Order: sequence, then structure tokens, then C-alpha cells
Amino acid sequence: MSFKSYALHPQPDHRLVLDDPQPLVFSGIRGLIARFVQSSPSRASEPWRLCPGELHALAFPDTLVRDRGIFFEQVDERGLELQWLQSVHGISGERTEMMFSFAPVTLVRAGPPIVILPETAACTYNEGLELEGGVLAPKGTWHWGKPHLALGGVVLRPAGRSLPA
Repeated sequence: MSFKSYALHPQPDHRLVLDDPQPLVFSGIRGLIARFVQSSPSRASEPWRLCPGELHALAFPDTLVRDRGIFFEQVDERGLELQWLQSVHGISGERTEMMFSFAPVTLVRAGPPIVILPETAACTYNEGLELEGGVLAPKGTWHWGKPHLALGGVVLRPAGRSLPA
């Protein structure tokens, strides 16, 4: 999985220019989720939510981070695809189970710099993920595991809105 933090530059036409990509690592013993769980075990053992600001604070603890977004990048035969991370909900025990919520964006230019247009339809893409480590297993590998429910990805839209053709 490729997550990056990008500086956001709003444009008058509602587009956003993304530059200054900084890779973010969510998995592994030094990953953002392991850092959160190990630094806040009482909070992590109950249902929790991390916003992009909290994730940036974990990634760049000595820096005041403003005007940045976190994006999941995927490159395949169709080219670059981006999803804008909105939040991570989870709970940690022997494993850390999470639900990542993303907002879709339209890629205007693959860059550099990247130019996107945030989607105006109120929908989110949710992905269930799990890490092999947690409050009760701090010495775990913190590698990606198969989610307990194998939920996969789900697109949620408000009632009355249809999916694009």
C-alpha cells in the first residue's frame, strides 16, 4: 500500500494542486498505527478514530503540519489512481482492526505536480484492514493481515444517489 502526504494548494476553479509528496508508512513496528497504539494503549483498546491531523502529528512529531492531505496511491495499467484519506477508525487487542475511509477524487493531471478535483457527491470508500499487532501483542509483526470479516471495500452514498455508469 502506498500512502503519501501531499501539500495542498487550492485553485480558484476548486481544483487542488498536490506537491511535496512525503511517503507515510502505516504498517510495521515503526509504522504510524503501531506508534499510536503503543503510545496510547488505553485509547487504542477502545474504539478510536484518527483524523489526518493526528496521523500527520505521528508522522512528523517535530513539525507543525498544515494544509496537507493523505492520499492512497495506486498505479496500474490504467495509470495513477488516488483516494483521499478522511479517517481511520479502529480498535486494538491482539490485532489492530481498522476501517479506512476515503473520499474519491478525479485526477485532472498525473503531474508533476498532480492536479485533482475533489468529488462533490457525498460518498466515501471504506476499506477494512488489519495489522498483526496490538495493545495485547505489542511485539507483533505489525504487518498487514486478513481482516476478521474479510469485508473488503465498500462504497457508501446517501440515499437517492446512484453510482456513475
